[in-house]
Amino acid sequence: MPLPPEHLLDELATAYVQAVAAVAGATIAVSRRDYGVDGTLKQIVRVAGSFIESGFPVDFQLKGTTTASLRGRRLPYDLKVRNYDLIVSRAPFGTPYYLYLVCFEGAPEEWFTLGPGELILRASAYWWTGAGPRSPNSSTVRIHVPLENRLTPAAIEQMLQESKERFEE
Repeated sequence: MPLPPEHLLDELATAYVQAVAAVAGATIAVSRRDYGVDGTLKQIVRVAGSFIESGFPVDFQLKGTTTASLRGRRLPYDLKVRNYDLIVSRAPFGTPYYLYLVCFEGAPEEWFTLGPGELILRASAYWWTGAGPRSPNSSTVRIHVPLENRLTPAAIEQMLQESKERFEE
């Protein structure tokens, strides 16, 4: 029996982030309960011939969407106030916290293809973070994600490096 489209969207968005993180030399730990953090990136480093977690994680909120559409060089997205507030009000000394927005287009049967020697996820992913006051809105906050904020292995490596620098200060 197939998953409902919204559950398929969530599962494929998680798989997308997991694949990008793996190429960046990181693993993801997905939260089983929703206390605002959907998962944590953990960088893997080699120390004295062993592979271990670096100890400088990055938290993320994950959203899979089919409704985000480009406007110029930005991707507008209506984020629930609760999720927005959790990101922007994260303490400066806390683990860095990002929104990962995985965008799928078309019908669910177009999001995933499996062929000989290939597995294709048809999606694009972006990241956003912010700091500042909580929103006075009651439902959603429109954020504008710059297209330069593509979620790539290099972007994840940079996030993990900035996490390390943040904790070393």
